[in-house]
Amino acid sequence: MISKVIKQGLLSNVTRNFIFVFVMIGVFIVLAPAELNAEMSDSDCLICHGDKDIEAETERGKKLNLFVPENALTGSVHEDLSCLDCHIGAESFDDIPHSSKPLAKACKNCHEEEAAETAKDVHGQGCASGDEMTPSCCTCHGGHDIKPLSSPESRFSDKNQPDTCGKCHGGDTLTTKDHSIYKRNLVSRYKGSVHYQALNEGKAAASCTDCHGSHSILPGGYQDSGVSRNNEANSCMKCHRLEGIAFWDGPHGDALRHGNNDVPTCTTCHGDHDMVSLRVRDGVAKQWAATQVCIWCHGNSRMMARYGLDTTPVDSYMQDFHGLTQRGTLGASATCADCHDPHHSLPSNHPNSRMHISNRGPTCEKCHGKVSENFAMSFSHKKSMEVEGTKLELIIKTVYILIIIFAIGGMILYVGLAWFKAVRGKIKKQKTEKYLLRMNSFGRNVHKTLLLSFITLVATGFALKFPDSFWVRWLFSIGMTETIRAFIHRIAAIIMTFDSVIFLIYLIFKARGKDLFRDLLPKIRDFSDAIKTIKYYLGISKEKHAPKYGVFSFAEKFEYWAMVWGTIVMVATGFILWFPKLIPGTWCACIIPIARTIHYYEAILAALAILVWHGFHVIFHPDEYPMNTSWWSGYLTKKESEHRFDDEAVKKQKELE
Repeated sequence: MISKVIKQGLLSNVTRNFIFVFVMIGVFIVLAPAELNAEMSDSDCLICHGDKDIEAETERGKKLNLFVPENALTGSVHEDLSCLDCHIGAESFDDIPHSSKPLAKACKNCHEEEAAETAKDVHGQGCASGDEMTPSCCTCHGGHDIKPLSSPESRFSDKNQPDTCGKCHGGDTLTTKDHSIYKRNLVSRYKGSVHYQALNEGKAAASCTDCHGSHSILPGGYQDSGVSRNNEANSCMKCHRLEGIAFWDGPHGDALRHGNNDVPTCTTCHGDHDMVSLRVRDGVAKQWAATQVCIWCHGNSRMMARYGLDTTPVDSYMQDFHGLTQRGTLGASATCADCHDPHHSLPSNHPNSRMHISNRGPTCEKCHGKVSENFAMSFSHKKSMEVEGTKLELIIKTVYILIIIFAIGGMILYVGLAWFKAVRGKIKKQKTEKYLLRMNSFGRNVHKTLLLSFITLVATGFALKFPDSFWVRWLFSIGMTETIRAFIHRIAAIIMTFDSVIFLIYLIFKARGKDLFRDLLPKIRDFSDAIKTIKYYLGISKEKHAPKYGVFSFAEKFEYWAMVWGTIVMVATGFILWFPKLIPGTWCACIIPIARTIHYYEAILAALAILVWHGFHVIFHPDEYPMNTSWWSGYLTKKESEHRFDDEAVKKQKELE
């Protein structure tokens, strides 16, 4: 209509110009923002972001530096992109802060497949739920500095992956409660593995994404996870193909395929992040771990009973030459894996088993060279051995055990009779030829009580610390329960403490006790006596006889004061362990474990001191053998007194009688 009017010349030139301008202004208003944004370039962004001091503040008040150098994308996989290719969707870049879409959505425009995978994995689900700890694309790959995966500088090069993933998984930042992360220090453990060692040597080896995937990471409990029990061997087969095939062909893989979760997988034997090779040798010895990994299951009686098996193979191996040398030298001979294919692990009745009757010879020859059939068949884990003459071997074993019991038992009886005869003779001689009262009846009774309570404390105390010892197992087999053991131990402790207190009262209030205490005090003479004695034992002394001592020698004084110190320590720490609830709440919580440590090591010190020091001076000393019996008779003969003491000591003790 308008064009028709214009053609008819009904409107003036002024009117036509006005309509043209009005239309152009409308078009400009509608299209201007999109055209301006489309015409923006990287240089426009760098007007602000090229300033090194540009900063922004987060909602939490954290300062962020927004400086972007002009060459930020140089060498990056996004080198050919512009700012607006990633920072898209802003209504107006004049608004500060800009309201562009999240970068993850921008990544999706080019990386659709990866974005679809990530949306289903643990990271994508975490981002969708708003978990601030969950990484986004930029957290893992970087921002402007994303290098090609083939570049050594890439955050996801095989060697750099542990550090990239370790920003979150390297410590205890991720908790069990909030993120279902049950393993700790994964990166430090991985860096001690054979995989990381190989990467450092420039070899191809597994890194994080090789096992867990990159954009499809799922927890190990998920069936589709690359590290689930059912998929673990398949993930390892990417590099260890033959081992994986052997595993799936063997009884372990077959049982796993049928839903048995008791059987081992790759990480059961080799470890997960701290993966080790069981072929590694320490010098000439294979690692003991190559045997331990099999014992974990085959030495577990409850697990074996579940499948109608027992621990006989482990027990017999441990008593055989191979097992004994493994235990003694941590790997001097064949491990389980050397005889049984570690990945096939076929039973001995399988024709392809290394332990099948037709294959044993070649298996043994790997270590022993050419062997005879008898040699190869001379051992089996089975209860009923395959070797001829098993019954004869059992008869011989039984006969020898009986011979040992009666022969050695008879020897012990004979030697014991001779020793006790000598002890009785010495006691009788001291009583008939008594010359010097060494220990009165009170002292003898205190000593006997101390001896019995000490032995009881040592036996019942170490029974708790070493429950697997044969003598402890024997005690429990005849009826000693933990309740009985603890009761006896505490009663012995009370008796020993009471005995020590009685003797202390004797030293304080009795005249003989006061003299005894003064004689037990260390003196300068003790140092010179010790030097003279050592010189005599070394054969460099001019004296032809051992030195004579005072009422108590330096050795006796040392032992007495060591016993006093040990008794105080044991009573104090024992009281804390017996009554831990009485400890004041203001005390350090470490008081109980510290008391336990002191109590244990003081017990070792006291037991060894009595065994070595007291045992020598009372029993094994040449001048005392078969025993210093004055603790029983109370007396010394004149010859014994003059041999041991100087004249002043003899006179003093005679006056105290």
